[in-house]
Amino acid sequence: MKRNVEIDDTLQERVDGACSEVQDYLLEYLAENPDLDTLPCIWNDLDYAGSIHEIVDDSVPIYNSEIDDTWYLYASELKEAYENEGIGDNSRERSGMAAIYCYIKQEVGEWWEQEASGIFDRWQESLADSEAN
Repeated sequence: MKRNVEIDDTLQERVDGACSEVQDYLLEYLAENPDLDTLPCIWNDLDYAGSIHEIVDDSVPIYNSEIDDTWYLYASELKEAYENEGIGDNSRERSGMAAIYCYIKQEVGEWWEQEASGIFDRWQESLADSEAN
């Protein structure tokens, strides 16, 4: 007997949402610190009070069915992200939520490396334009 099962793949949506929130937070940080001349560090400057970790944590699914679906689809990627974080050897701790957290955190870090400097440069240009007017 065959059964067709439909699985909701929400991981990329969660990563995209976290990246979007980090971008918004970066823009808020820049607005509050207009004298910056270099891109702030995501894990030191922006996460000083834990704000980035909170964004990542809020992006982790909480319902068992969604966690199980995510693990079914991305087990190897989640295990790798967990191992890369170096926090233990049980990637299924907390029902696997810790590994999902590590994966989203990793993806946010990669997004930062690719996009944050461009956002910072455009912000600096807009400041220069507003000062010129």
